[in-house]
Amino acid sequence: MRTMRAFISLLLLLQMAISAEAAVTAQVNVGLQDVVDTVEKSYRVLSDVTTDFFQRSTMAEKKREMRAEGQMFLKTAGDSEPLKFRFDYFRPTTHEIVSNGITMWMYLSENRTVIQSDVSFVFNPLGFNPDRNRASNFLQGLGRISRDFLTTFSPQGRDIEGNYILELNPRRATATIEKLFIVVQRDAVYLYTQKRMQLGRQLTEDEFRQILNSLPLGSVQRDQTAFPVLSTTVIDHQGNTTIMEFSNVKTDTRISDQLFEFTVPAAVEVVRPPTHQ
Repeated sequence: MRTMRAFISLLLLLQMAISAEAAVTAQVNVGLQDVVDTVEKSYRVLSDVTTDFFQRSTMAEKKREMRAEGQMFLKTAGDSEPLKFRFDYFRPTTHEIVSNGITMWMYLSENRTVIQSDVSFVFNPLGFNPDRNRASNFLQGLGRISRDFLTTFSPQGRDIEGNYILELNPRRATATIEKLFIVVQRDAVYLYTQKRMQLGRQLTEDEFRQILNSLPLGSVQRDQTAFPVLSTTVIDHQGNTTIMEFSNVKTDTRISDQLFEFTVPAAVEVVRPPTHQ
């Protein structure tokens, strides 16, 4: 009897939680534009982000899944500076992908090889051609997804935790992306939408920055609002899928530019692919 009472109490608590969640959702009246704006404006006011990632890649032909995990560093620096990033893979093998926005190095330690590529045509806004390179890299374009992609809610709409799932289709053909899905943190969307409803219009970047500045620096809520992307799923033209899930997010920590430079180790072969124009 005591076990039954405990079970009934648990069901009641779950029902109350579901009802409270439904009430909040109805109260803020979240629309597609609110979710898109949360992604775009957060990215445009973000200076840098550090996050752990878990990656799952599935090859369509072989139907084999490969898993990896590591840490990502990203420095956006606005529209006047190139995107800088670093991916340190810890498992199942260790390797590094580093870019200062002009050059990208891929260091495969087991093979003692560095692949060094010119990426200024993609990541550097001074040399970026939006017609040629549109949607070629979603990290560079998170601040303008509504311009580069036809964006809708996915058929699922929301995941089991209530986070929003966006489906993005490139407006123009790209060599790397057939379709993209982004899962957006629900509380960040609620915060944006509540402010939007108070003002009666979409927020400006400065107003979104004010929201961030009102949250304690280093708090989970601020970090989730500053970088609300929980995961991305990229599907290429061959049907291959790459999923990246982000956790332990830290934002605006003033990451040094030196982190995005790479010194080629001694006795390592350097491979330079042909330059894209």
